Amino acid sequence: MPDAICLFAAYAPTGHIPPHTAYYLSELTRCGFTVHLALSGCEEIPTDTLDFCENTTITPWTRPNLGHDFGAWKDLILWGCAEQASRILLANDSVFGPFSSLSKLFARMEQKEAEVWGIVESLDVLPHLQSWFICFEHYSFHAPAIQRVFLQDFTPMTREELIWHGELGLAVACQTENFRTEAVWSDRQSILSRSIKKTNAMHLRWRQLLRTEAVPFIKTELLRDNISRLASVRHWKDALPEQSAFQTCWIEDYLKQNPPRPNRPHINLKGRLFYNLVEQMTGRAT
Repeated sequence: MPDAICLFAAYAPTGHIPPHTAYYLSELTRCGFTVHLALSGCEEIPTDTLDFCENTTITPWTRPNLGHDFGAWKDLILWGCAEQASRILLANDSVFGPFSSLSKLFARMEQKEAEVWGIVESLDVLPHLQSWFICFEHYSFHAPAIQRVFLQDFTPMTREELIWHGELGLAVACQTENFRTEAVWSDRQSILSRSIKKTNAMHLRWRQLLRTEAVPFIKTELLRDNISRLASVRHWKDALPEQSAFQTCWIEDYLKQNPPRPNRPHINLKGRLFYNLVEQMTGRAT
């Protein structure tokens, strides 16, 4: 994979990289990516992070914590990190994993010959790739409509606005450029998800996707916040693949240090029953 670049966005006000993120970054380098790591909120990179980056040939960058992930990716783009890349991967620190081989995932998706692809395609609002993992070819990344999305001013945007202008904006840009997009998992594959579009496969299908090794990740917010109040989340350890090199203690340590966010959305009893029912149905329905 010559000149494959990963632009990786991480929230790191102390500059320290948690073990689960360090493992993810290391796995990306093993897949042949040159990683540029944006440490948002960090002013001075600590020695342990510098040593890790040197040992894994990762280039760290400091930046203010502005614009969330899209702001971080924009800065890396403006700093020239992706100019010569034949392939550009956008990724962030919002997941635990990978729990199985990333190289096999890349090999499988390369056979589809998509111009833009991601891990999960959602149908909410309009079909779009979830932005925590999106891979572009050189020409698709540098297409005018795509670049217009990345060069927006993300600093004043709320999280919801970032989804509309960033994540959904990329979907519209791909349509504008007539790019073929693919996903490891798409809600198009599920009759239930096609009927109930306001669902997140990384929440409601998390066990199924892990069990089949289709998606070798768990969203950190699912285990930390569990906004849908899924009963299955309590048993996350039992769902992890036995042969994975990913260590369970990394998740345990993260959850101890990062309690549920106080401003997480609240859901009533009716909503809890609905989402738990949908999760049970997604385990059977396709």
